[in-house]
Amino acid sequence: MPCSARRFASALLSVFALALVSSFAPSAMAAEMKVGPEGQIIVDGKPVVMLGVWQQTPNLFAYHKSLGMNALVVPPADVGRHSSAERYLEQAGEEGLGVILSGYDKKIPEHPALWGWSVGVLGHRGAASATVHGRQVRQADPKHLAMVNMVALEMIKDKSNDAALRAGLREVDAVVSHVWPEMFEGGQRDLRLVGDFVDRVKELSAEREGPAVSIWPDINPHEWRDKGGRIYPAPTRRELRFQTWLALIHGADGLCFFTISFDPFVYTQIPAQNEKELIYNARLIKRLTPVLTAPPSPLPITVGAEEAEAIVDFTTRSYEGSHYVFMLNGQNSQQTVTLKLDGLGTKYRLLNVLQEEAAEVEAQDGQYQERLPGLDLRIWKIEPVDAAENAPATGAPAGERPAGASASQTAPRVQSAAAIIERNNN
Repeated sequence: MPCSARRFASALLSVFALALVSSFAPSAMAAEMKVGPEGQIIVDGKPVVMLGVWQQTPNLFAYHKSLGMNALVVPPADVGRHSSAERYLEQAGEEGLGVILSGYDKKIPEHPALWGWSVGVLGHRGAASATVHGRQVRQADPKHLAMVNMVALEMIKDKSNDAALRAGLREVDAVVSHVWPEMFEGGQRDLRLVGDFVDRVKELSAEREGPAVSIWPDINPHEWRDKGGRIYPAPTRRELRFQTWLALIHGADGLCFFTISFDPFVYTQIPAQNEKELIYNARLIKRLTPVLTAPPSPLPITVGAEEAEAIVDFTTRSYEGSHYVFMLNGQNSQQTVTLKLDGLGTKYRLLNVLQEEAAEVEAQDGQYQERLPGLDLRIWKIEPVDAAENAPATGAPAGERPAGASASQTAPRVQSAAAIIERNNN
């Protein structure tokens, strides 16, 4: 072989060897997962609202990504027969999905798609084991999350096992639990159970040291059968939206969607309308992630209703000089809600940000009032009037203006909030 050819071949082999070594250098590629002070998930320094799907196979990854999912929570038990954990991570990474793997295996190379490990079940059975495993995993792999599967059926109303649950929640970073409206004996449908679950986890973990535990309720977007053959109805599109935002308003840091069904077993069977609803919510959550993961507003904002038996769920956030109110009509009947803040309508202006182009709504004398249909969602942005000229008027967080848009092109329009909601539901 001529000398020049040998040098070329040697150089080519060196480049190949370098590429090969780089492909097996996981520490340089691994995602760094953290939990913020209030349970926010932080991936490589950026806050993320986890939108996961439970036990899915690689052939469905692209489908779930198209619905707005960003994570896979626990692979199916039979994945090992078809694909190694490493291959599962590779395929998830190709779709831009994070993964919570079952158990902990130090032999699995780190990968940017690896978000964490499932350490067991926290319930009347398995609590001691999950507690020990959670502690061990967090010590062995502090860069990824230790997640536990909690049995909501046993802890929302039953407090007999609280000591064991508190001990377990001290040793994990995140908790997931399947919550469905008919889960309690008698089958009475209660859409508010997802909020009750979040409240109970917060109560049980209130005394833990360090960041708050990250909470991910696992809800159904479809009709499904349990292992005994009982059929549970699919939520309507409005009910799915309500459960999604009720969880977030009560303090969930992410959501998981339980799309499987039993007897016969299927991985997913989401109705078309609820596919649209998942996409709608995922886009809205992604757009508002910097706001949702921000601290509460310090302003004395109040939200109430006129009706004596009214239920209104709301929370606030403060982000880049503006204040946000996330609010739900907490029952399936109309009620009149009132948002109050001194200076609203004079010192502050109010915008509805349920669409990309935010629309100003008319507030007077420090308050805004509206008659809301049952289960309806509102997201309001409150900004100082003197900042209005320089702030973007889109539903995006402050500091983000659509490419190519001038301030005049993004100026708000005064509209009724009901008209905005009607468009969003179509």
